[in-house]
Amino acid sequence: MILEKKLFERIPERLTGCRKIVPDGEQECVWAEAGVIPYKLCDLGFDCINCSFDIVMRGGKELIPRRVLCRGGKICTHRFYSHCHTWAKVEENAFVRIGLDDFGQNILGPIEKICLPLRDEKIGKKSIRLKARGLNIPLMPPVEGYVEKVNEDLTNQPQLANTSPYENGWLVLLRPTRLVKNLKKLFYGAAAIQWFEVEMYRLAALITTEINRKVDKQLGITLPDGGLPDFDMLNELPQSITKRVMEQCFLYCHTHDTFKE
Repeated sequence: MILEKKLFERIPERLTGCRKIVPDGEQECVWAEAGVIPYKLCDLGFDCINCSFDIVMRGGKELIPRRVLCRGGKICTHRFYSHCHTWAKVEENAFVRIGLDDFGQNILGPIEKICLPLRDEKIGKKSIRLKARGLNIPLMPPVEGYVEKVNEDLTNQPQLANTSPYENGWLVLLRPTRLVKNLKKLFYGAAAIQWFEVEMYRLAALITTEINRKVDKQLGITLPDGGLPDFDMLNELPQSITKRVMEQCFLYCHTHDTFKE
């Protein structure tokens, strides 16, 4: 086909300054390999006929970001996920955009405030802080690096991280420093979907354990049929239990620091 011929004729014209990062066991999309786009991994084993991205590139219908709905919430299949409920997306020139995943925003409920780092600041354990459910919660970034850009819209609209966690509610754009090493520790594709499912069972176990620790028998809180929690039930938990659940889900040690404006 003429299109394929033009595609592979562009191989010598590959974009410069773009560091290609292909994690072990993953494969680069043929469009990225040909230099037509700067970066994209293949998650379909080169089954281009059934690939929505390939259809669009060949002039088909408009691309809708592929998402999978599982028990823990929605997953965008072209992102890497941290066990601390943050995601990473590798972009042009190997910049990395990070954000809060759908499971995390479901646990948090309406986010009241978000404190973001400054440009050129090295990202750390307390660089991103949220206020939700009356608690101050630091987010662990999924990759290491320096801040290139922050989502300033979150200053006045922190709940964008609730309503659009994978798009408009992104948090920070980073210049990564140890990207390959960091990506190897994250969940991707089928592994991310399985992890989301497991996290729902872990959340149920956390809530049950914390409720059983309470001497007060008047709590009257039970899990719904099937043994899995409804995120709304977090609104019914005593603050002490909510704090413990947040600590375990976001893997941080709660402190009494006041929220930084």
